Amino acid sequence: MIKPYKSLLGLVVLLGFASCDYYDIDAIDPTDSVDAPVAIVDAQSARAARAGVYDALQDNAFDTHLAGYQYFSDEATFTGTFPTRAEFDAYNVTTSNTTMAGMFSTHYTTINVANNIVETVTGLDDPSLNENEELRSSLVGEARLARAFAYLELVLGWGEVPLVLTPTPNVIDDNQNVTRASVSAIYDQIITDLQFAVDNIVDDLTLGMTQAAANALLARVALYQERYEDAQSFAELAVGEDYDLTAIPYMEDELWFLEFSSTDGNSLAFFYGPSALNGRLSIVPSTALINSYEDGDIRRELSVDSLGTRAYGIKYDDFGAASGSQNDPLMFIRGAEMVLIIAEAAANQGDFDTATDMINMVRNRAGLDDIELDEENFEDAILQERFVELAMESGHRLWDVRRLGRALDVFGPGGYDPCDNVWPLPQRDIDRNPSLEQNECCNC
Repeated sequence: MIKPYKSLLGLVVLLGFASCDYYDIDAIDPTDSVDAPVAIVDAQSARAARAGVYDALQDNAFDTHLAGYQYFSDEATFTGTFPTRAEFDAYNVTTSNTTMAGMFSTHYTTINVANNIVETVTGLDDPSLNENEELRSSLVGEARLARAFAYLELVLGWGEVPLVLTPTPNVIDDNQNVTRASVSAIYDQIITDLQFAVDNIVDDLTLGMTQAAANALLARVALYQERYEDAQSFAELAVGEDYDLTAIPYMEDELWFLEFSSTDGNSLAFFYGPSALNGRLSIVPSTALINSYEDGDIRRELSVDSLGTRAYGIKYDDFGAASGSQNDPLMFIRGAEMVLIIAEAAANQGDFDTATDMINMVRNRAGLDDIELDEENFEDAILQERFVELAMESGHRLWDVRRLGRALDVFGPGGYDPCDNVWPLPQRDIDRNPSLEQNECCNC
């Protein structure tokens, strides 16, 4: 059984909150918010630039992983007051939505920081790197993993987007005439970057992005592309041979997450917690999610609690700390996801014995009895298991329902229509870039 890898870095992600629902990225001019690339001249400055990749990943934690994904699926409901977040909950994200524009921009900030490392470190002639090619390659591998992660988020959320692989002092202005790349071209680049990461990252040298994380993302991508043999293979590489999920407590099977501290914290619990726990309660577990837990499922009591009749999420539960200094980790990848990918991939290849063993490993850890998968029930059973296992962790539910072609059935009663399969590109970027065309559904 492999040992789960942890990020060693706690960097600032969210600014302090007062009575509002969000940190005010919306008020920052997007051009001014993108810094010029860090000057990289040696191994020390290369490591500093690498830390900037993690910082950039954390900067979009709230908007992207919470507001954008969970409000847009059926796992959570928005109960705050900020109108741009309400648009996500109502399946009515407009081209002028500043929360959506912030999500879009922060991904490109991550990409730009990564591009700077890839281009500069690769060709840098400095003794501190020339004498340590393993470090050079590992730093580039981390950057390419982060770039792949950002592009996966972009292609899932917006479809065809600009594919920028060189650093620029200003992401927006210096790429004014970049056109949208095809979805297939973006996926090809994601896979290329992740394979480089697998081949070159040295786990002892990273701040948290490991070979296991790269293999896990390759598994996720392969599953989304319905390359089931690859999905199973990469997932098995990510967790290692003889992986026993039942020996690892729920939510402690992390393969990649961002860690925070009381001095470099976040406000995740603030938005999940009720006022009695000094929270804002802007994100509330949905009735659909709560009703999806089977009797005896221990994941319910580890994911949802209630005060009176009001439910609230407890996956981010550092309620005792002040907003902005809470240290809940943000999960990107867990071992349970890999086990369920193996189950789904095996079932799609007709191997129901393996699929049954894998889903029951997840269920048994949750305190539930075995089930048997077959050609008729596996898709429903695995979708259900992914819902309750990965609830309130990034965008799993939204992507799962979309990729299985069930979005209209599941989300339709809430107002979801075919145009909601992708979000609109921010109007501010359309206005700045004459070569950037809006998603077709969003022109009306």
